[in-house]
Amino acid sequence: MTDRPPDRRLEASYRRLKSVPALADELGVAFETARRWLIEAGVQRQSKGRPSKHAQKLDPIVLATRYAAGESIATIAEAFGVSPATVRARLIDSGVDLRPRRGWSY
Repeated sequence: MTDRPPDRRLEASYRRLKSVPALADELGVAFETARRWLIEAGVQRQSKGRPSKHAQKLDPIVLATRYAAGESIATIAEAFGVSPATVRARLIDSGVDLRPRRGWSY
């Protein structure tokens, strides 16, 4: 796993890239890892914008079917051109029970 960059570098990269997904991609880590690092560094994140045009066209049944078949939220998000947070929110709104995350104790 990539080491967490210093707070100043993390903030500078986020300000330059303007999004958590872009920061995660640049650092080679998952969206949630980049988000957690920003929170730990005390970086003020941008407020959420409106959903992308792709998000408006998501079919919850298709998302739930792919997720039930074993695909990860990140993989589904990439396939539809939306963020993992968008897919996760749509699955939860549809009443899908999410799988525990690898390595997390619940």
